Formats: sequence, C-alpha cells, structure tokens
Amino acid sequence: MGNPEAIAAGKKLFATSCIGCHGPNGQGGRGPNLRQRGVWHPLDDDGLFQTIRKGVPGADMPATNLPDTQIWEIAAYVRSLTAPAVETAVPGNAQTGEEIYWGKGGCSNCHRILGRGGMLGPDLSNVGAVRAVEEIRESIVDPDADGFPTYKGVTAVLNDGRTIKGVARNRTNYSVQIQDAQGNLHLLKMPDVRTITYAEHSPMPRNYKERLSRQELEDLIAFLSRQSVRPYEPEKK
Repeated sequence: MGNPEAIAAGKKLFATSCIGCHGPNGQGGRGPNLRQRGVWHPLDDDGLFQTIRKGVPGADMPATNLPDTQIWEIAAYVRSLTAPAVETAVPGNAQTGEEIYWGKGGCSNCHRILGRGGMLGPDLSNVGAVRAVEEIRESIVDPDADGFPTYKGVTAVLNDGRTIKGVARNRTNYSVQIQDAQGNLHLLKMPDVRTITYAEHSPMPRNYKERLSRQELEDLIAFLSRQSVRPYEPEKK
C-alpha cells in the first residue's frame, strides 16, 4: 500500500474518477471526507479495495469497472491520505530535504525540530508521526487550505501604545494570548486592547511553488516525513 509509484498512479486515477464526490484532495463534497480517519479508516486494505470495486449500496458510491490493478492504486492513494507520513515511502531525498529545510527553504526561521529553529510556527519534531504526506504537502504549497484555525497571525495595539505581533495561541471574548517571534507569550485582557487585527492568510509563506523546484519540494517533504520523536519500526511479517 505504501509504494510511492502506486500512490502516484492512484492519485491520477482518483483525479479522473473520484474528485466529483470526494473533492480534489479527498477533503469531501457530495461524498465523505477521506482525510478524516473516522469515516473509513477501520477498513483493512481488502475492505477498502472491495468498497471501491463494489461501491456502497444505498449510497452515492457507485461500483467501478476499472481493472483490479488500478483499483489497488486508488486504494493505495486513499490509504496515504491518513497514514502517518513516517510509515509511508516517499519519492524525495530526505538528506537533500534537510539541507533545504535549514537553508534555502527558510523553514527554520519559524519552525523548530528537536529544540533547534524558530518559535513562531508549529514545532515539527513529530510532524511525520502525526500528519499524512498529503497534509504535509498541502501545508507547504497551500497553507490557507485548512483555514489555519490554530495558526492565526495577529497584531494587537494596546491602550498604552504598545504593538504586539505574532500568532494567536488562545482566544476568548475576554482575552487573547499572543506568541511573538522570540517565543514570548503575551496574555492580553481585551479591555486593555485598543485594536486587534487578524491576518487574512496563514503566516506560512504562500510562494513555495515558486521558491522551490518540484524536486526540491519532494525532497523537503521527504525530510519532514521522517520527523518522529519515536522512530518508526515496520511490523515484522
């Protein structure tokens, strides 16, 4: 299931056969969101194959007449949408991706790995264990896609004239907690705030498709996919 060639082939087949109901990235539409594990994750590989092949009676999920090989490729892609990245074979070069992360990509300006790097963005020390490959890819090339609910850029001007910029960590009707670029946390009571402005876009740069080549993106994703505080050990068969 984790074969990168099969996943790539399945992604192309998914784009021609499945996006009408499940969305271009499996995020759902008329059909279920395939990136939410609770919808279908209990299915084993054979169960997933049979669901694609036979459809779901009484639902909008039709059967398919694709060859078994192509059905398995679609199943491999669908499985990859939720499988932790560290458990998935990826096509890029992780060593080259590490160089991009700490260098050309500028990722370490905001993100930390094992205590090294910036403080403004999420810690990525365990990203490969908690995010799927496609989630990592999307967070790089389309950071606004998920609505960035926990990563809002914010600027607060206080009644005493100070301006605090950073990322909103906790927000209520009564207070807001802002983490600045140095990692300092500022707990502000709303009566002390003159104005507060939330960014319309994720603080994550939106130009990585232009800043990095396709191969460099694959290499960076490969590096991030290997980040796990508990190294992945494949099950012995």
